[in-house]
Amino acid sequence: MIQVTQAPQSPVQIKQQFVIAGTASPDYAGQNLTLTVDNQYQANGPIVDVDGSWSVTFLFQQAGNRRLKIAIDNDSTEVVIQVAATPVPPANRLRFVTVPQPIKVGQAVVVTGAADGYANGARLLLRADQQYELARPEVQVGKWQAVVGFNQAGSRLLEIIGNGQDRAQVTVSITGTTPPRPPKVSFTNVPQNVRVEQMVTFQGSAENYSDGAELVLRADQRSELARPKVQAGKWQATALFHQSGKRLIEIIGSEQDRAQITLDVQGAPTPDLQIFPRSTWTNQATPADLPDLQPKRITLHHTDLAALPVSATQAQEVARMQTIWNSHVNGNGWSDIGYHYVIMSSGRIYVGRSERKRGAHDVVNDGLGVAFDGTFTTATISSQQFQSAVALCTQLCQRYGFTDPVTPVPTPTADFGTRNLPLICGHRDRVATACPGTEGGTTVRLPEIRQAVKAKL
Repeated sequence: MIQVTQAPQSPVQIKQQFVIAGTASPDYAGQNLTLTVDNQYQANGPIVDVDGSWSVTFLFQQAGNRRLKIAIDNDSTEVVIQVAATPVPPANRLRFVTVPQPIKVGQAVVVTGAADGYANGARLLLRADQQYELARPEVQVGKWQAVVGFNQAGSRLLEIIGNGQDRAQVTVSITGTTPPRPPKVSFTNVPQNVRVEQMVTFQGSAENYSDGAELVLRADQRSELARPKVQAGKWQATALFHQSGKRLIEIIGSEQDRAQITLDVQGAPTPDLQIFPRSTWTNQATPADLPDLQPKRITLHHTDLAALPVSATQAQEVARMQTIWNSHVNGNGWSDIGYHYVIMSSGRIYVGRSERKRGAHDVVNDGLGVAFDGTFTTATISSQQFQSAVALCTQLCQRYGFTDPVTPVPTPTADFGTRNLPLICGHRDRVATACPGTEGGTTVRLPEIRQAVKAKL
């Protein structure tokens, strides 16, 4: 008898991988199941384990209600999978319930709403005009509320944001006269001789701000660089730039309180290092409330997807980054993409999660996560990926003071206690997994990467 114990309950996208698992009679152990799609397309299926369990990773090339038959000898079972041609929008579990209209300038009002399916204590984000944080209300018994006020008249877009793409919007009208307010935040130094891929420190003052108040440092009015906290009327933050040219840098305390400088970032990227910023594939910043990271090592991964060809276009690679983000956020329930960098078959590198924030890639997550796009349990990374990995890891070692990427040092792991591992290690060195490929990292050329980086250092 064959049974299905795991299958997608909601629609999947075209070419999105998913897992179907089940059980069969142990008498079938070691035999292949047969997969038949829509009663006409047949392929070899998984091998039944000794305990009768089986699982298969599958994807569909066409949309619709697709019938998948799993069979062996005279036993069979069927499952219907809904395949969507376009991404299926997540169910909206957040909504506004009461929003006073209109709101006067300077008036404090209470905004309330519902949060279906959220646990007590879950923290949401209430913001205005898709950029200004107003409050971080907590959910209590499926409801939330926040006290807000505005110092500027006009029509304002309010958003309540939860997990992933779960959010709701409402437009409010602010009436009255905007009172004058002198600026409070400022830059006290303008960094000089700033170059691409080098850390730079910004400093400034924040008059009349309490200790611990959070500011926003951003570039070009769209890319968040850091969220420095005020201490004794001052703030400080570090950042780096992947692109040269004139950059507009802002420190923001509130809607009306901000200061700007223009920074001239010099230099060009290393010839064998093509790093594309996060803004290449998304306009969403890494969530600011994630834990900060001071990297202690570099961990290499593979994405476990069918690799794009070396000749892939940037449009295809951008779509792949969005697929990985969707899988991590809406599939795994993470707050952001898990890796800090992804290296495509072409050698192009894409920035994932902010280096300033702890990743979600190897359970311990005390280092930088760098993933090769593809599956390398048997295949080997492309020569372009190898060259880019060496250049990127060299730069990261220089940035964080890793002087020896080869000599093993005592390293905590998730599944093996403390091991002696080099500062450039593989996912499977710390976690019981097949990522990023074979034992010892031969398919991702891990020993060669270490030696090449050491030579460059």
